Amino acid sequence: MLLNTNLSPSFTIQYIAVVFYFLSTRIFKLFSPLLLTALYIQCCLMLSMLIKQCTKELRISTHSSNKQNAFRSFLRYYGFCHELFLFIEAALSLQIFWLLSSHFTIIFILISTFFHFYGFSVSILDVEHSIFSVFQGISFFAVIFYASQVESEDRKLRYEVKDFAFRLKLLKETKECSETLLDFVNSRCCLVLTASGVIQFTKSLLLTSAGFLVTYNLLVLQLNAPQ
Repeated sequence: MLLNTNLSPSFTIQYIAVVFYFLSTRIFKLFSPLLLTALYIQCCLMLSMLIKQCTKELRISTHSSNKQNAFRSFLRYYGFCHELFLFIEAALSLQIFWLLSSHFTIIFILISTFFHFYGFSVSILDVEHSIFSVFQGISFFAVIFYASQVESEDRKLRYEVKDFAFRLKLLKETKECSETLLDFVNSRCCLVLTASGVIQFTKSLLLTSAGFLVTYNLLVLQLNAPQ
């Protein structure tokens, strides 16, 4: 018996509606946090690379014969890095705060269910969501790691600036440039990305988060252990 291949317009509309509903309520809900995570990590990588390049330019300028021009070039370069940092903070800081809150909750659900702390079923761990839940748990630490790289590179850069300023201060003709350079860098805030100003992304935050999760779950395991 052959199937009728001439589909009615009403069936086509219903089919499109079902597909659209599935994409909007299931796939988009699962993919959107991962896409936002990927976007933020890419911004962190770009900013870290720019700060690294700025540090390299500063090191090259220490051996330059015309230190004043090299000094002005560094000011423009670091000023651009600072503007990009402010743009990322203004555009994504609040979204990242809620994203990390969601990821942190999912990590607790994953670990609690894995160790059978609770007997009830959690919908987030259905087969449909399990892979995405693991990715979101990993994303929590990935965001902190790559965002903390910005703070680490900026700290290295500021150390290089102090060293370069000291070299400029040794020469009489560049002594004024030394003071201007230090004043310029000190007038700019440290490039530490935050989550809505509540969480500062540093390497210590990464270790603290991992330590908190391990300590909490070891405590729960001990409390649930048979006496």
